[in-house]
Amino acid sequence: MANTDKKTRYKFQSEIQQMMFVFGEVSDPLPETTMLVEDIVRSQVIEIIIQAAAMAAKRNSRSMNAEDLIFLMRHDRAKVNRLRSFLSWKDVRKNAKETGGDQVEDMMEDSAAAEKPGKMHRSIIKLSWELVNQFSDVFVKSSKDEDSEDEDEIEAYNDSIQRLKDADEITRAMTREEYVHYSECRQASFTYRKSKRFRDWAYMSSFIDVKPNDDIIDSLGFLTFEMVSSLTEGAIQIKTDLATLHKDESAAAGKKRKRESGDEDGDETTMGLFSLSTNDQTPLEPLHIQEAFRRLQLVPQPLNTFRRGLVRTKISLI
Repeated sequence: MANTDKKTRYKFQSEIQQMMFVFGEVSDPLPETTMLVEDIVRSQVIEIIIQAAAMAAKRNSRSMNAEDLIFLMRHDRAKVNRLRSFLSWKDVRKNAKETGGDQVEDMMEDSAAAEKPGKMHRSIIKLSWELVNQFSDVFVKSSKDEDSEDEDEIEAYNDSIQRLKDADEITRAMTREEYVHYSECRQASFTYRKSKRFRDWAYMSSFIDVKPNDDIIDSLGFLTFEMVSSLTEGAIQIKTDLATLHKDESAAAGKKRKRESGDEDGDETTMGLFSLSTNDQTPLEPLHIQEAFRRLQLVPQPLNTFRRGLVRTKISLI
């Protein structure tokens, strides 16, 4: 009965295992760790849906849009840039698929004859709360400005390059079979061809009346990937720090015993009984994930000293 409840509640264990492996975890993580990650990600998705629905209601709209989601994370500029770039290229792929083969060839010929060959047109998501966009009818951009790369796009591109470099470092020593498995894991997603399962998993019908469009589902899928990334990388760093601290304490205790016994000529680099070699990697434990999530919740809160009483803080979106 307990196994049945877990199967109905935890629907993305395989995807989480693959994502965690891509971000540096072992290929077979502990089940209790992946279940905790799924619980945290589900609570975060539900919180995002609730807050985004509230933002849509303030606009007197029954349906959410991608801008409502981006507004919730507007303070994390790097994540906003990645999401905007993701949605922009998604629009390019969608238009290319709809135009068909012949028209795509015509588009390629037109782009080749253009002043800058090979550059495809793609829509850039403009955020209504940005000051420049509010006065777009006043400030007219020149053709030079239109052709120049946007700073946010450059930042998103540089971030993608850095992630590719990190992946290259991880895969450099892999065998062919390991690399194939790693490539398959990089394609893991909560939403790709699983939109119905994702909606049921996040209880979306309980919080919004209108069925969300594809952009909302894809954006949430992108954010769930980012959440697993933040939790895994943070937990690995915590585990590394704890291991270093334990090693230092063990070394200090060993030196103390040698001084007390009068034997100070021993080898200080001798590994203890329970020391692990540098090639051994143990899986993350739930306590590492819990501490990583706790640290991600430590965001600066406004001072309310002069308003009297305690102010309830909201859960921070990761």
